[in-house]
Amino acid sequence: MAVEDGHRQHMETLRLLEETRTTAPTFGLEPRPVVREWSLEDFLKHHPMKFDGKTSPDAIDQWLKDLERIYDAKMCPAEKRLVFSVYMRTGEVDHWWISTKSIIEERDEPVTWDAFRERFLSEYFPDSI
Repeated sequence: MAVEDGHRQHMETLRLLEETRTTAPTFGLEPRPVVREWSLEDFLKHHPMKFDGKTSPDAIDQWLKDLERIYDAKMCPAEKRLVFSVYMRTGEVDHWWISTKSIIEERDEPVTWDAFRERFLSEYFPDSI
């Protein structure tokens, strides 16, 4: 039963991926796929979990992997990954990100998905694990 559900979910992901592709005119060259803009509503259709920081390191790791699986399947650009991940945080994680983002900005560093991911992992996934 679980295998069937996993297969069904995989097929649905592939179907959605194909729906988002169109063919752009290339003026005599081979057509190339163009991926339409992906909205927050599109992201939320995958039912990602909110994250409040009050959980085990395994659950934290799984949360991030689940988000990245959605991003990779939908070919989500890095700037949207940051926005969507930040949207999914609540409680203490919200306060942590506001202060962390301030520090990044004060240092004139770019506020990117990679910066978020790196700092998130160091804060919520200790080196000892």
